[in-house]
Amino acid sequence: MKNRLIITISDINGSIQYSVHEIIKKIIVGVILLLITIAFATYLYINFLNNKVTKLNSQKVEFQNEIIVLEEKSATYKHKNDILEKQNLQLTHLIQENSDKLASVNEKLQEVEEMIGYGPDLNASFQARLEEEREETAQSLKEKLVDFQIQTIQKVLFLNSIPNGKPLDYKRISSTYGYRTHPITKRNSFHPALDLKARKGTPVYAPANGVVVYAKRKGAYGNFLLLAHSFGFKTAYGHLSGFAVKSGDYVNKGDLIAYVGSTGRSTGPHLHYEIRYLEKWLNPKPFISWDEENIYSISEDVPRVKWKSILGQIEKIINLSNEQKDLNGTVSS
Repeated sequence: MKNRLIITISDINGSIQYSVHEIIKKIIVGVILLLITIAFATYLYINFLNNKVTKLNSQKVEFQNEIIVLEEKSATYKHKNDILEKQNLQLTHLIQENSDKLASVNEKLQEVEEMIGYGPDLNASFQARLEEEREETAQSLKEKLVDFQIQTIQKVLFLNSIPNGKPLDYKRISSTYGYRTHPITKRNSFHPALDLKARKGTPVYAPANGVVVYAKRKGAYGNFLLLAHSFGFKTAYGHLSGFAVKSGDYVNKGDLIAYVGSTGRSTGPHLHYEIRYLEKWLNPKPFISWDEENIYSISEDVPRVKWKSILGQIEKIINLSNEQKDLNGTVSS
């Protein structure tokens, strides 16, 4: 009897006893433990799948945002291409009109030559001269259009690579670049930035394409963000209330990166905004007022930067891109 389990069931009519062997008892306990294990494993697997779906949805949103940005850029380039095609059509009509006028002049010239007894060069017919002129004019037009396209692409690369424009909608400049009496320490010290007065939580946007180098608290800066841009430029942002990006993120010009605050050594909400070139501070004010309309004035406003070298590098990038396009065209044909 010791290897058996006695189960007694009682009711108003009496009691009934069932005898269960010890082996069956162990089997039942084992089955129950197995079911519990399966249920727990199923829960963990479902939780893992939910996390996976959440990550995939987040990546989907990021890809959709990137697609929107690319579509906007594509629309801009298409608009500029339409303008170039329209100019090309107008110049083609102008060439045709001038060719017709040239034909009329040539006829009159032939009449004059016949009158004075001087015959035209038989080896160079008017049609041949006209075709030669058309080829030279078309080649010149093509070169001008290519130059215009390169200048347009050059501007886009220039303004997307180097910090420019306002990083936020600010009320006023509360402290300028240069030596000042510090509002807290009351000592005369160098201020390597502009302090842009704004409400707490005001969005801060990337002034150029770049990579997030640093995004966390840093001493007197409070919450501090550092972006690395092309050609040796960096921008720094201090006293932030929060970040919209993290270290290692790639950002495009105009992307949201942070929010104005008053963290660290600060007397009130504002953005501490620095621009650095080859680890040296520059006055951000000329860069804030710099845009496509006055794109080449920056070389006079900020002479410390080697703008000629930067333009040379941009031209090399454009030439490499064109060579790659030609190579792809040759391969596909």
